[in-house]
Amino acid sequence: MKLLGVDRSPYVRKVRIVLEEKGFAYEYVQARPSVPDSPVPQYNPLAKIPVLVTDSGQGVYDSKVIVEYLDALEAEPRLIPQEIEARMEVRRWEALGDGIADATVLISHDYDRRQTDEWHQRQRLKIDRGLAAMEKSLGDRAHCHRERFSLADISAGYALAYLDTSLPQVEWRGAHPRLAALTVRLAQRDSFRRTMPAA
Repeated sequence: MKLLGVDRSPYVRKVRIVLEEKGFAYEYVQARPSVPDSPVPQYNPLAKIPVLVTDSGQGVYDSKVIVEYLDALEAEPRLIPQEIEARMEVRRWEALGDGIADATVLISHDYDRRQTDEWHQRQRLKIDRGLAAMEKSLGDRAHCHRERFSLADISAGYALAYLDTSLPQVEWRGAHPRLAALTVRLAQRDSFRRTMPAA
């Protein structure tokens, strides 16, 4: 398998963490969709990353679809529960992580402040509400869903790390100490260490 993407993409990192946790052998190919002769549009007609290229040459795209595919491809370790209520809860964490990352991308890529202050405030509110929901849902547990590492932890971890690197002016730890402690624990996992983007 090959994964096409760039280090700075939070969604690429989410997939890389899943690949590492599942123990798949894969080739990571740095590929920007926007450059001439990029291989990305060949496998994803929407020209977006990440793209997973299977051994048969099929492109699998959108991080949610890739994660679903990888978790089904190898039974253990199971990152998305099969039981419907537990599955919904883990996917809800994924939606929160992706939503926080989405808003962070929008703010951090508005380089010349073309958007209004009101627009920026709306994006920040999405981040703040997402963090508050995560903090409340986490409670006193060591993991985001029940007592086992899952896609919920990956989703929280990749989104919070991306928030730190892309919007370092957002000080969220004081208001969310449980999430802050979670990020420390996650940073110690091999999958998070191996996929940390270069400074």
